Amino acid sequence: MARFDPDRVRASRIERALRVVREALAERDAVAFVHAGDDAASAVFGAEAVVVTADRAVGLVVDPTDADAADADPESSGGDGDCTLRRVDDPAEAVVRLARELTPGPTGTALTPRAVRHDTALFLERAGFDVASTAADADARATKTPAERDALRRLGSAVEGAVDRTVDRLAADDWPAGVDTEAEIRDSDGDADAGPTTTRLSRAVAVELARGGVDPADTRVRGVDGRVVPGRPVVVDCRPRGPDGSRLRAAWTLVVDGDGGWERRAHVALEAAHRAGRGRLTAALDDETETVGSIAGEVRAELTAYGFEEPTVTVHGVGLSVRESPRDGDRIESGQAVVVAASVTRAADGTASADRRTDRVTRAETLLLDERGGVERLVSLPSSLSP
Repeated sequence: MARFDPDRVRASRIERALRVVREALAERDAVAFVHAGDDAASAVFGAEAVVVTADRAVGLVVDPTDADAADADPESSGGDGDCTLRRVDDPAEAVVRLARELTPGPTGTALTPRAVRHDTALFLERAGFDVASTAADADARATKTPAERDALRRLGSAVEGAVDRTVDRLAADDWPAGVDTEAEIRDSDGDADAGPTTTRLSRAVAVELARGGVDPADTRVRGVDGRVVPGRPVVVDCRPRGPDGSRLRAAWTLVVDGDGGWERRAHVALEAAHRAGRGRLTAALDDETETVGSIAGEVRAELTAYGFEEPTVTVHGVGLSVRESPRDGDRIESGQAVVVAASVTRAADGTASADRRTDRVTRAETLLLDERGGVERLVSLPSSLSP
């Protein structure tokens, strides 16, 4: 396999974003796209703020130590693709000065994402621009470039390896004493070396992800009062970040020494629901009209058919952030990365004690839609509840 090049992935992402944003500028007769904010709309350009016009694109990155020197040589910091970078101390105000510099006059329409910093929008209006919102940047991120799809596949492989090694470790009860503080791992009897806890399990997953070259980012493990209790479900939820900034989500449930009762039935229902969801996603690749809502509805209907009322189901895109377009009523299309997540609880089981009715079984997977490869599961989750 060829050497992974995060810079190539970022450059392809910027190139697509610039193309989509410039199409929006032309359609709406706007003079510039302007954004400042700590979110994926800025991250796609590799800067805290950006101005895009029909023929120029400049990003602003924060450098409070030497802003004046950087402004004197604005292109010295380089950039990716067609977007150069400048260093400034405060992008919110500097981005407006840049917009005036790159546009032919002090007036015209400036398109901004809804998440633009409020002070930036005010500065733009005071500078004479008519500010209008656009979803062009989100639309650009909804469909991944070939380089981004390859990066997601690599990220998925790393996560899958971490999942497998963590499950093996849990099955072998390989939990050396003293790896965490006593307060963090003390069980109900006060024994600091009693075995796996949610803290230890979370750290084990994070360590395995880091060994695979992946930033663990948001790794969450939910058990019973911070413990891995025999017979009770434990949810492991990974939302890592790859070297190029790509995100995905993988979540599964395990039960140590389970009796194969309610949790097993929930597990089977969730597998069937995800299978039904993948079927609808495949239909979208066959030119049938499918939306985020129709996929979620199919998953929910399958869970209800198994007797689980009011399941929690979410379907959305993933990329530079763990939740982005497509979402809500957006159409499903080839080239997208989609998270399908579902969970059911024991709340409706009247035979369970009150403290067991909050038990939850969860399953979440990230799927890559490619006309040539079909619906790809980026992480193959464990097929069994038992580690």
